[in-house]
Amino acid sequence: MTLGRESKAIAIVVVCAALWGFWWLPVSLMERAGFQGPWIAFALNVVTLPVAAIAAWLGGWQMSGRAVLGALLIGLAVSLYAMAASYTDFIRAVILFYFAPAWSTLIEIIWFRRKWTRWVTLALSLSFTGILLISRGEISFDGLGAVGDWMALASGLSWSVGVALLFSGERANVTGAFLVTLLGGAGAALIVGLVDGSLAGGLPEIRLTETLEAAVVGVLYLGILLGGTLWGAFRLPPAVMTYLLSVEILGGVLSSAILLDERFGVFEIGGAVCILAAVFVEVLSRRDSAVRP
Repeated sequence: MTLGRESKAIAIVVVCAALWGFWWLPVSLMERAGFQGPWIAFALNVVTLPVAAIAAWLGGWQMSGRAVLGALLIGLAVSLYAMAASYTDFIRAVILFYFAPAWSTLIEIIWFRRKWTRWVTLALSLSFTGILLISRGEISFDGLGAVGDWMALASGLSWSVGVALLFSGERANVTGAFLVTLLGGAGAALIVGLVDGSLAGGLPEIRLTETLEAAVVGVLYLGILLGGTLWGAFRLPPAVMTYLLSVEILGGVLSSAILLDERFGVFEIGGAVCILAAVFVEVLSRRDSAVRP
């Protein structure tokens, strides 16, 4: 990977990843409007679909079968991650999702013939250490194996496979991937809601003004951040994409500390340093290696 050529993509994905840490904002607006559980993920994807359809129409449709599958899996990952915290402990959901760097690294080793080096070990170690520091080790394993745990784990795996398919796919573009990703996310939320019965009662009682506000924020949020993330997925190797996405944890911690008055101290600072160090190790250790399918 040539750093000069990829620096723009890295910068855009880092900004998007940090802003993904504000994912709680559109979710909380949807909750205030009357949506709960899978309805939130379903609604956020559906309200953004018209924008994606227009973008695909203007930007053209160019999606191979591999790219379609990759985009569907990314949509599945985003929705499962959004819903996982409703079914399990939030910190546990984050940790289980962020096995994703390990999945992406294994995919590159098996699929793209990447070699396991000491830098791979160091990056993974720093990443997991950072997550543990930010959680302050306050991880309850009571009831481990609940539905939400599996959703979080499946979300990370779906993300890793999805970005690998997009990166290695042919005849694909961002606007097409954007539309398919939203369809995958809406479909995943619909299936989960039907299985757990939360959609069986029909539409929840919603408040119109709050719903419109949540819809506008959701469209802007997903439109910009998901579009930027997918743009990066076509240009950056899967493991790099996944490590960069972990900056989302820092965005979430900082935003909750500033806006929600959550704690932010030496553990959070140490965790942030470790996560950023893991990103630097992953990116800089690949200066002379090109990972291509």
